[in-house]
Amino acid sequence: MTTTAAVFKSKDQKLLVAFSRVSLYLLILLVSQISFILQKSFINWSLVAPFYLVICLALSLHVFYVHFVDWFFERRFLHFSTFILDALFLSFLIALSGLNQSLFLFLHLVNILLSGLVFQSRGALAAALFSSIFFTIASFFGPELKAMNYIFLLVLNNIAFFSVAGLSGYLSEQLQFMGVELTRTGLSLKEIQELNKAIVSHMPSGLVTFDRNGLVFQGNLSAQNIFGTGDLKGANIFQILPELRNPSVERQDVVWRKASEENKILQISVASVYSPVIEGELCIAQIEDLTPVRRLEYSVRQNEKMAAIGGLAAGIAHEIRNPLASISGSVEMLNQTTSNDDDRKLMRIILKEISRLNNLITEFLDYSSPEKPPSDPVDLVSLVKEVLDGLKMDNKLRQDVLLKVHLPEKAVILGRRDKLKQAFLNIVINAYQAMEDVSSPHFEMIVLYSENKWTVQFRDSGRGMSEATRRRMFEPFHTTKSKGTGLGLAVTHKILEGHGAEIFVESQIDVGTTFTLKFPAVSS
Repeated sequence: MTTTAAVFKSKDQKLLVAFSRVSLYLLILLVSQISFILQKSFINWSLVAPFYLVICLALSLHVFYVHFVDWFFERRFLHFSTFILDALFLSFLIALSGLNQSLFLFLHLVNILLSGLVFQSRGALAAALFSSIFFTIASFFGPELKAMNYIFLLVLNNIAFFSVAGLSGYLSEQLQFMGVELTRTGLSLKEIQELNKAIVSHMPSGLVTFDRNGLVFQGNLSAQNIFGTGDLKGANIFQILPELRNPSVERQDVVWRKASEENKILQISVASVYSPVIEGELCIAQIEDLTPVRRLEYSVRQNEKMAAIGGLAAGIAHEIRNPLASISGSVEMLNQTTSNDDDRKLMRIILKEISRLNNLITEFLDYSSPEKPPSDPVDLVSLVKEVLDGLKMDNKLRQDVLLKVHLPEKAVILGRRDKLKQAFLNIVINAYQAMEDVSSPHFEMIVLYSENKWTVQFRDSGRGMSEATRRRMFEPFHTTKSKGTGLGLAVTHKILEGHGAEIFVESQIDVGTTFTLKFPAVSS
């Protein structure tokens, strides 16, 4: 016999059984009262008193049983004894009321049924056996012991007892089996839900579910990090990412920008499914932040291009320098042998141009030569201040630029101070020159710490660059200036690359240009 707690686990279920048993006697009491009220003959209270005494005793015991229902359910044998006691009480009440006049025979069946629900098949059959014995003994005291209907009534009721016992036990075992299966299924579903929740929450890709109106039902942690928001549930995704208004687009790349943050390149994939929960179409958007990948691709292409150009140009520069040395020596010898002033003047011009060309080649060879690994600690804050102080002393640059500077107390990296100063000056001077024709120029420099890197940003409000110019801006000899050599930004790129810096450039025509440099930080 299984434990009584196998099926009835909750307090409410146990109380339901207890109150059902109490209801048996309350029903007996109610029916007997109605019967006595409707009975016109004289009532012999000496015969009725034992009937009410048994009911009161049974009710008192069951009130005690209800009060300590958990205690009884934990003690199986004692608990089953209460059902045997109920069978005895009911048989005694039947004997007192008379077999033919008894309205309570079906209460035996209810008692057997409840016993079967609590103790399964063996409990139901045992309760049926005791009920049959007590009922048969009680029937001996009936007034029609020798009547034929007595025999039929006795046999039919005993058959009913064991039939109900079998049916009750079977139903109880089925209920127990279904309860265990439902519990297992519920646990499995809960585990699957928790697993799915954990997978969705920790996916590297952003995942957002929303309806046709943009109302977000769920947004995982990656989506929150991409958009820089808290919990997305209840928000309108169309206000955050308007491109999602067209969920029919399966996959597309978009440029997304949040105020005071850099542009992000997002790849969004949208699918629609019917959801019976919302009784409508549910949209699922997968969002990938491709910004680091695109930046890395750009950096790799730029490095490959610079390496190829640098190697080719270095070889050409060496080849040019040797003929220049011969030409320079020959012109100097001719200069010593001629006495014509016009010839001397022309030779000086030739020597001057040879010298300028030689300096240009020297500068380019410096660009082509590998940078020494940076090893000295450099404070970017003091370096930026030094660069800005140099701008104030340069009369060739306009001084009415609105300057905004955001600097921490200290920002230390490993580098070569003179080289970094040259690179910063090249960027700043280019920015100032790009703002020559702007009516209200403003320039901003920001130094901030993020993800173990120091980021330096240069933002100007100049004329900006086209996409074609931006792609070629670091190539040697590529310039948009009438008197430029095209080596300034190329040398700058070489210096920054030698310092392990990540370089990102964003520019729009008539809006301005932003240089973003990220240097590996050095712990204090």
